[in-house]
Amino acid sequence: MTRSLMPRQHCDPNLYVDASTSFGVGFTLNDHYAGWRLTEGWAADGRDIGWAETVALELAIYWLLQMNFHDSNITICSDNTAVIDAFANGKSRNPAQNDCLRHIMASLIPVSITVSPVYVPSCENLADPVSRGHLDDYIGRLDCTFEVPSPLLVWLSRI
Repeated sequence: MTRSLMPRQHCDPNLYVDASTSFGVGFTLNDHYAGWRLTEGWAADGRDIGWAETVALELAIYWLLQMNFHDSNITICSDNTAVIDAFANGKSRNPAQNDCLRHIMASLIPVSITVSPVYVPSCENLADPVSRGHLDDYIGRLDCTFEVPSPLLVWLSRI
């Protein structure tokens, strides 16, 4: 794959991602959310909270692509330092998480996007309620028309 040498503009869309082992994964943009419940049996074969947090990031990136973002460096907020570090390093010790990282990179390169995950404390993560199934504080659901990859689809149910 090739990568464009065009300068990327910085973009901070106010996008937050989160996961909770007790419910699911999701992301928020301003007062809107997108969320998925983790289905029974998800926590096996290396799928753990690090994987779930990476899935939340992956889904948020698919939404950005659906919205035609390109040639940008995009800030995404997360409360999981291990996922932020794995993303920065391009790898994790967890094979399931590495699969997500590969899918993310493969989707970003053709549109010349870089992602800058930024740490926020859990109490400031606007996606925390979504990952726990608490949706009352949001105006509405984000339109997610992207196709969830089949390896993830088995473990996710849209809320």
